[in-house]
Order: sequence, then structure tokens, then C-alpha cells
Amino acid sequence: MFKNPKKILAFTIVLAILLNPILVTEGSRILGIFNYYAYSHFKVFYPLLRRLAEEGHQVTVVTHIKALDKIKPHNYTELLLTGGLTTNVVTFKDIFPRRSLFNIFKDADYMHHEGLSHCELLYKSGHVDTILKSHEQQPFDLVITEYMNSDCQLGIPYLLQVPVVGLSSCVLMPYHFDRIALPDFPSYVQSKLVGFPEELNCYERLLNFLQTKLVNYIYRYRTHSDDRKVIKKYLNVDFDIEDYAKRSTSLILVNQHYTLHGNKPLTSQLIEIGGIHIDETALKAKLPDEIEKFLKNAPAEGVLFFSWGSMVRSSSMPSEKVQTIVKVLERQPFNIIWKWETDEVPTKSKKFLFVKWAPQFSLICHPKVKLFWGHGGLLGTTENIYCGKPLIITPLYGDQSVNAYAVQNRGVGSILFFDDINEKNLEATLKEVRRKSYADNAAVLSHLFRNRDMKPLDRAVWWVEHLLQENGKAAHKLLQTKAVKLNWFVYYSLDSVSIILIGLALFIFIVRAILRRLCGLFKGGKQSGKVKTK
Repeated sequence: MFKNPKKILAFTIVLAILLNPILVTEGSRILGIFNYYAYSHFKVFYPLLRRLAEEGHQVTVVTHIKALDKIKPHNYTELLLTGGLTTNVVTFKDIFPRRSLFNIFKDADYMHHEGLSHCELLYKSGHVDTILKSHEQQPFDLVITEYMNSDCQLGIPYLLQVPVVGLSSCVLMPYHFDRIALPDFPSYVQSKLVGFPEELNCYERLLNFLQTKLVNYIYRYRTHSDDRKVIKKYLNVDFDIEDYAKRSTSLILVNQHYTLHGNKPLTSQLIEIGGIHIDETALKAKLPDEIEKFLKNAPAEGVLFFSWGSMVRSSSMPSEKVQTIVKVLERQPFNIIWKWETDEVPTKSKKFLFVKWAPQFSLICHPKVKLFWGHGGLLGTTENIYCGKPLIITPLYGDQSVNAYAVQNRGVGSILFFDDINEKNLEATLKEVRRKSYADNAAVLSHLFRNRDMKPLDRAVWWVEHLLQENGKAAHKLLQTKAVKLNWFVYYSLDSVSIILIGLALFIFIVRAILRRLCGLFKGGKQSGKVKTK
């Protein structure tokens, strides 16, 4: 039919496309809403948003943080928020390393007010009007948003009438379990706000139960009340946020994996994506020359990498703590790379290399790095689990306590609280984590963490696109569980237990009454027999 080879090739390609509709995928329109301004949180979410854009979907993102790549996908649109700090926002005056009930409520109160400020920034930005106008021209198909310390952003998908995928950069908050009827057992499932050794003793179970239920109650009746006011003020609609969250949430993608946080109850609506932010190609990148040279000249005992993340300046640590740490580390047989934010450094010793920034993941995985001293942030901790290195954790705030205990419970690290840092304790902790068992346990955990049925990013993309397929609405409906409509009394089958107990009580009462009656008749018969004998 065609004599020209180029025409034959073109015809073959067109025919293949027409006969194989799988090759043709019409991109969906996805709206991402991330009004919480933590840079570390967005590092968890961005890989998913970028991949969805690369897969051909039109991705519009409301965020404080620009795309983390120099060249972002052409169909990735940013609606940037302003007015919120994204890094270095925690001082040593703000830390809550000890998770007492008082500190937990103080932390929850701080998150409540922080959430309100995020809501105001979101709705004052003008981006909501842009979204609604865009939706009128070409409707969005799905909203992806962070489930953190506020739900005021749910007013937007409520107006758009689209399903919601929630993202959590840490283990799930206690007040998010109910929206997907996720079983919550405070007897052994530790909340994001606490941290205990395993197994929990009586006091720890009581504290875990109280904070889980009370924080949940406060969030539902305090935070949601304020969220409704904000939504009413800016969108002029009013609805039950808790009920809507249950009806609209298709999935929650949570940054956890059993190797670190243990075996927890899961449902089809909760997808574990622990380590989604890890980019394995970074391991092939060349380290900065200064760091590479320092590692090359390190002793056989290697290097300890010391970093407390992007939101804490270790250079702002009290000077007495700094001098204590320096004094102990100078006596160790290994060298130290320390993330330090100022030009003025605490020692000129050649054992130390102070850097304002370091490629954390590739540095931890370097063969010369033998130990990591972190603050329990989930990203750094997860990277360390991937690399298989023993570590010291000094939790400072947020979920770092539960992460720290997760590490210690698995025998790959040891906790050293900030107020416990002194020469004796630091020396003992360093000696402890250099025992062979820690390196062995870390290697086993690393192997299990890496070897999965799917990469966490692939899993997240698959589930999102599962909702965007032709039968996505059916998938959303089938994923919904009727359990979200049950109150706690019915959910925990206490109604059935009550009926059984009442029935058992009635049975015992009736049997006891019958026995009393029979005993009375028997005694009466005996007495009448005695009278006749006389």
C-alpha cells in the first residue's frame, strides 16, 4: 500500500496506538493543597506530585515551597503562598523532648494555633478564587492534601465535589484514625505524640490512652469548630467537617513502614509509603570536595555524622552543651562531620569538619560513615534505616520521640535526651551504639526496608491513579467503609456485649429465683412431713 518506508513506519505507529488504547492515557486534573509550611513535610509530598505530573496529569499545587527540582515538569503549576517560614523555625526554648501529658497538650495547643494561621494564609492568598474559576472551565478530578493540624482546606474539595487523598509525612495523628475507621488500640499502638519502650507498662498504657482520646476530642470540638468558622468566613458554606472527611477521604498515604514503626492495624484505605522521599540516584552523585577529602583521610574507625535537621540550628545550642559534646567527641577514635550553621566553630581540631549543608542521604550511606547522631526527624531516621547505620537520637519536638523509641526498640540506636547530655552519658551512649549488635541489627533492618514488593513512590502513584481510572468513582465508593458511620459504642461491639451481659444477668436471676422457689418447696415439704409423724 505504501512504498515509502517512512510512511509505512508512521502508519504502523498510528495503527498500534488505535488498536492498543492502553498506550493512550488522558491525564487527569489533580489539585494539591499544602498550606502547612514545613519544608521537611513537603519533601515527602513532592516526589508523588512530580511523578504524577511526569505521568501526564495536570497537577496544580498550593504550597509555600517551590518545586524542589531546578526544572519542574511543564504540567506542574504552582500557586505559592507567602508569609510562613519554612526552615529553622524551632529554637531550643521550644523543644518538648519529654512527653508528659502536660507537654502533649501544650504541643497540641501550639499545633492548633499554628493550623489557624495556615488557614488564614491559605484563604487570604487569592488562590482559592483562581482554583474555583479554573474548576469551572475544566473540572478537577481529585484533591491531594496534607492531613496534619487543620482541616480548613477541606472547604475547597467540598465545593469542587471531588474525592480526597490525604497525605501524612509522619505516623498518623490520633484524630485521623476515625475518618477511615482505622482500628486504634492505645494498649500497644503508640500515638505520634508520645514515645515509649516496648512493651508498654500500665502507666504508659494509661498515658497513651488518655492523650489519644483527649487530643482526638479536643481536635474534633475545638479545631473543627475554628475550621468551620474560617470556611464560613471565606467560602460562605457551613458543613460538618468530621462527617465530610469520612465521606470524602478515599485514601490516606502515610510515611511509615513496619520495619521502623512496627506491625500496626491497616485497612485498604491506609497505604504505607515509608521512604517515599528517598532518591536512590543521589547515591551516585559526587559529594562536595571538602567532605570527600575529609572522608578519604578518616581513620579506620570512620566518621560520625552529626545533624539535627533543617528546622533546628545546632549552632544555637547552649554553649555549655556544645563544649561538653566537643570535649567527649575529641576523645573518640573516629572523626566527626557536624552540620553547623555559622562561620564561628566551637573547635579547630582536625578531627572535626563543620559544614553548613551536607547531602544527608548520600553522606549517611557512605562506607566511611559509621554512626549518625540525629534528632529523630522521620526523614533522616528513615534514610539512616535505608543505609543501615547505628545511630544516636536526641528527640527535640513533635514526632521525634516516637521515632526515637522505635529506633531504640529495634536495637539499632540509643536515645540521649537533650537535658541528659553530659560527659558521662554521652561517653556511655557512644560506647553502647558502637557494640557489634547495633551494626548487625541495622544491616538486617536495612535489608528488610529496601526489599519490598513495590517501591513506595510506585505504590503511591498506583493507588492515586487507581482512583483516577474510568471506574475511579466506583473504587472510591468501594473503599469507603460503613464503619465510619458507627458511633464508638457500636464500633467496639459494646452494644452486643451489653445485650449478652444483660441476658446473662437475667438468666442468672431467673435460675436463682427458680432454685430459691424449689428450695422453699423442699423445706416446706419436710416440715409438713415432721408434723404428720408426730
